[in-house]
Amino acid sequence: MNKFDLQNVPLSGINLIEASAGTGKTYAITGLFLRLILEKEMLVDQILAVTFTNAATSELKEKIRNILLQAKEAFLKGSSKDSFIDYMVKRAEEPAYCIQLIENALVDFDKASIFTIHGFCQRILQENAFETGSLFDTELLSDQLKLNREVADDFWRRNFYDCPIEFIGYSLKKLSGPEYFLKLLEKIKSPEIKIIPDLKKPSLKSLGVYRDCLKKLKDSWPISKKEIEGLLKDPSLKGNVYKTLTPDEQNPDYTKRERKIILMFRDMDRFTDPESIGFPLFKGFENFTASKLKDSVKKNHTPPDHKFFDICDELYEKASALETEMEKHLVFLKVEFFRFAKSELPKRKRDENIQFFDDLLITVKEALESKGGKELEKAIRKRYKAALVDEFQDTDPVQYEIFKRIFSPQGSILFMIGDPKQAIYSFRGADIFSYMRAAGNAEFKYTLTENWRSEARLITAINTIFSSINEPFIFDWIAFEKAQPVESDVTNKEKTSAPLILWYVSSENDKPIEKKEAESKIADAVAGEISRLLSSDYSCGSDSFSEGDIAVLV
Repeated sequence: MNKFDLQNVPLSGINLIEASAGTGKTYAITGLFLRLILEKEMLVDQILAVTFTNAATSELKEKIRNILLQAKEAFLKGSSKDSFIDYMVKRAEEPAYCIQLIENALVDFDKASIFTIHGFCQRILQENAFETGSLFDTELLSDQLKLNREVADDFWRRNFYDCPIEFIGYSLKKLSGPEYFLKLLEKIKSPEIKIIPDLKKPSLKSLGVYRDCLKKLKDSWPISKKEIEGLLKDPSLKGNVYKTLTPDEQNPDYTKRERKIILMFRDMDRFTDPESIGFPLFKGFENFTASKLKDSVKKNHTPPDHKFFDICDELYEKASALETEMEKHLVFLKVEFFRFAKSELPKRKRDENIQFFDDLLITVKEALESKGGKELEKAIRKRYKAALVDEFQDTDPVQYEIFKRIFSPQGSILFMIGDPKQAIYSFRGADIFSYMRAAGNAEFKYTLTENWRSEARLITAINTIFSSINEPFIFDWIAFEKAQPVESDVTNKEKTSAPLILWYVSSENDKPIEKKEAESKIADAVAGEISRLLSSDYSCGSDSFSEGDIAVLV
């Protein structure tokens, strides 16, 4: 992978720039924007700049505007302290014309095409409503929770209300009711997800025989309790299962075995109550089975024998078979829910004429894949001559497909900037494998390695740790590029400060500290440290230390 050279990188083709934290990623984007204005004579609204969040979009707009202002000033003066801008000034053949291009860009800066991916797709739909089949009066909403909840509730009512009561009880134990399916919806944000295998609805054929056996158990328990109690007190039963016959520490009037039996009987009483569903089995039911008693008797002893234990054995086996069937039925219903939601959500959105932000992406993708997709691609490419995509490691399959279709053809200018090591948005559908595919399709690959944010010794330490590990980021295609320090270490009267210091928030008598108290102590400590740094003889290289050199991350 080649080192990225902002001054000379060709402004053509499909480019991937891998930029570790602190290596000047945003500055590279602003520099590319400036070069496109000056060298390709593009208008500000012809350069598409996409980043991930609204906050990042606002910040990027401000930084692009600032570099345009700095460049204008530099061209007027004939030089700049900024090495990149100074280079642009020195190599310009017509400085006056460059000033005019920059002034035009600043005048029209309100038209700059700097968006989130959702904002970009919304603009496409607005400008190409006919080509994309978008309704003009569709209401755009930000929160889909209400609609998702309606779909989850409807599915629960349709598929659970008429089910056997045993299955409902089992489902409520395994799931959290409709809330489970509401959470499941988060997993199908991407239309690329395929549900496998294609299941047929399983039957609960074991339910009838289970109910018959349960009836025998409920009939037998009241008349067998006294005998069962005596049998379970048998000294030959192992204490690790049924407890010992020694006095109980909590209640010396009972032995540990007697206390264990009381708890076992309480559970069986509840289970055999006429109002009880009788499924699933309660925890510890197995201790009533003949098989468990046989396995838990001491060597050379005969296990307690009773018809009730045999019935419990039989019910235990039938419960296992029924649970297997119910689990298959639950899996089937999960698959059915995916199908239900994927058909029902779009239908309800159409009926109510509403869209959500993620729908914007899907609508654009589907329009690009449709019969008229090629014409739409051409229209968008005519509108946007170049694209700069920030935080590309957080793209998802839908987003990647959109950029690939629009900017892959020959003659396009696309710069994708990201760092796969910082991929953090899988919960929102981001897919590191989309990044991998993009990397594979890129014509030119570059890396930013100069770290402008951290001290030299800290960077060296990080380099040492990660370069000594094979495949430190799991996937062999995510390489670790050693960062090169730019900034000097912080010093105080020639004494170099430690690059990393860990603070311990103490409490009186080493007792646990409450959150509010900890926050207050941390805030006081940070304020005190800032005051100390600014009032001492600290410097960073040849520059004195100032407030602007300090960042507080919360």
